[in-house]
Amino acid sequence: MDQIKTVKTGNIQFDRTTLKIIAIISMVIDHIAWGFVDFYSPLGQFMHLLGRFTIPIMCFFVAEGFRKTHDLKKYIFRMATGAAITIIPFYLFFGEEYGYRQNIIFDYLLGLLMLTILEKSRFKKWQKAALVALLFLISVTVGGWIITPSCFILAFYYGRDFKEKAKWFIISNLATVTFIVSSTVLNHFFHFSHYDWVWWDKLYMLGFMLALPLLYRYNGKKGSGKPGNHFFYVFYPCHFLVLFVVRWMVSEGADVYNLYLGLHIALVVTAFVMLEKVLRFRPSKGQNSICFFIISAAVYSIGFIVEILARTAEGYFLACIVQYFGEYMLFIAVLSFVSACCLIEVPRFVYVIHIVASICLLYTLINTRETGFFYTYIGVNHDFAITRPELVHGPGFFLSFSYFITVCIEVIGFGIYIHRKGSRLEKKRMRLILWAMAFCWIPYGVTATGITGGFEIPAVGLLIAGVLLSRCFFVYGMLDSVALASENALDRAHEGIMVIDDRNHVSFHNSIVDRIIGDITNSMDVFNNAAIKSIIEGDTQQISADERIYEVQVDELKTNKYIQGYMIWFIDVTEHIESLRQIEEMARHDVLTGLYNRSYFKDIVNEDVSAGRRGSFLMMDMDDFKGVNDRYGHQRGDQVLKNLASILSQFPEEDMYACRVGGDEFCVYLRNTTDREYIKEVIQNITDRFKKLFREDDDKRCSVSVGAVINDDPKTIYDCSTMYAMADRKLYEAKNSGKDTYRM
Repeated sequence: MDQIKTVKTGNIQFDRTTLKIIAIISMVIDHIAWGFVDFYSPLGQFMHLLGRFTIPIMCFFVAEGFRKTHDLKKYIFRMATGAAITIIPFYLFFGEEYGYRQNIIFDYLLGLLMLTILEKSRFKKWQKAALVALLFLISVTVGGWIITPSCFILAFYYGRDFKEKAKWFIISNLATVTFIVSSTVLNHFFHFSHYDWVWWDKLYMLGFMLALPLLYRYNGKKGSGKPGNHFFYVFYPCHFLVLFVVRWMVSEGADVYNLYLGLHIALVVTAFVMLEKVLRFRPSKGQNSICFFIISAAVYSIGFIVEILARTAEGYFLACIVQYFGEYMLFIAVLSFVSACCLIEVPRFVYVIHIVASICLLYTLINTRETGFFYTYIGVNHDFAITRPELVHGPGFFLSFSYFITVCIEVIGFGIYIHRKGSRLEKKRMRLILWAMAFCWIPYGVTATGITGGFEIPAVGLLIAGVLLSRCFFVYGMLDSVALASENALDRAHEGIMVIDDRNHVSFHNSIVDRIIGDITNSMDVFNNAAIKSIIEGDTQQISADERIYEVQVDELKTNKYIQGYMIWFIDVTEHIESLRQIEEMARHDVLTGLYNRSYFKDIVNEDVSAGRRGSFLMMDMDDFKGVNDRYGHQRGDQVLKNLASILSQFPEEDMYACRVGGDEFCVYLRNTTDREYIKEVIQNITDRFKKLFREDDDKRCSVSVGAVINDDPKTIYDCSTMYAMADRKLYEAKNSGKDTYRM
């Protein structure tokens, strides 16, 4: 089946990784709404609408995965395992609402099995129809979404282009919604289902169509490779467990105090563990920035521990001071950290402005009990499982919030710059930083929905951010400036470079390799890529990409005579091959006219003769050419030669070979034709067009005389030299008979 074409450069494009991340975020929003927000409220309906991106995107990639997978059995097994693992977490979260119905991975599995059956040639048509009908019946009886994902998968797979895919997707979506609305109306009269829905409460399912613009801009590329193929299968059941625990904590009165305190203590311990690891590294330019960043995060978390332990308004006020002190330090550290991480020099006056702003804001907080500028009221709230502060925000709080937003905008600006100008390693680091920053803010958004019962949970976001930044520190060499320098050098080399380790995984590749091989991720098994496998096995020595030609060289990396991996070089030989081609062309062609020269003409005519193909040989000579040279000069004479060559070169090579023998003498070989009338027409066409090229006021004009040999003797096929000699005699006869004529 045809794949969706890449969107033209200049439009917003999404790779596979980006679309999967959008799908995962959409899914989490939808499930938060199911668990904690009133379905019929405006917020609930809006969140469910946002949650509709997931299924179309994942169905699209199930269809793509079926088309591209190298191991279909493994793909089905992975999906079946994911569906089985999710059964209990899914039931814990949805409970009686879904009953015996299964999770969405089960629905994807049914769609994948349908494609497998329909595309297997060993099944007869009636068998395919019966098996697919059975799978549809299973979907109707126990599927979570009742045939909808299966229909989407079939639409995305069998649609010939995006327009047709979208058409069948929309039809199936509208049909499903119409069926549900109709069934809901009928259920009020006949009561055949225990679901007490109203007719309009499933119209949010029309939001599935919102995913089409994103899929239209899918560029066919894999992206960064993170999250990997197994991430969704792990994340899906885990997020159900997390949401179940959160709901249990809020609704069942769990020991929130100890959980809340333990979470923040774990964060502080994590920060100091990271700090200890950073300090054990050899000194590097980024080490001080990272230490400053970690210490600031630890102070910020300690402020929350003080808040949890406090019982009075004075204790909460002290906690606020510690929190904001750590937070102001943290945001200053972010600038220093990003600067060191991505080698961007931030002017000193920017740091001065941030330090002054932080001191001023902290001063207004310290004096807020007298001035009421930062908080107009600080009290105690006993309405929660644990005592919580009650704060009324003043102008200082909103100034502080604006300051935090400003720093985030600055970091995003750095990210845009690195995305456009940075090296591969810098881009990887910057992506992790931006994701870490996003996870720091997400808990505040979650708190705003009310699902945490009023508890602020920044520690959750900070823990995730810590994992991401640890990867930035230790995996992508943030603590080692040599890593960045070496990757910059390799990434900007003129050759493509790929390093493969002893597990047959790609451990490094530069951007040129992506352009040559396609989208590659580090840690990828090379034997899952046909192109790389062919190179290692020696079947490919040369490869073309982006109108360039690369010679492939494989070097074994050995230790004590044992192969520990491979280094593959892709050397650009385009100019070298082009030079060879030009030299070869020059050796085959006449310099003045561009036609074949006599030597090459003889070779290709003899090839036709040796193959048993018959043809006709024409020898042409210009009449009165010397007079043109004498009257107008050699420059005009050369132009006359080029004019005849131009006429001859307009005949396609599959019909005619043409060459300049020398001087004003030309030869033509008409391939696969011995028809005398056709040959006469060709000769007349050439001579008439040639005579028209002379002006009316030319005193000296040229004509062409032709000697022709038709190689149609059933007993003998003449070679080029024989035909040349015979045509030469016929040409002599033509010239003696008055010129501007021909003889066969």
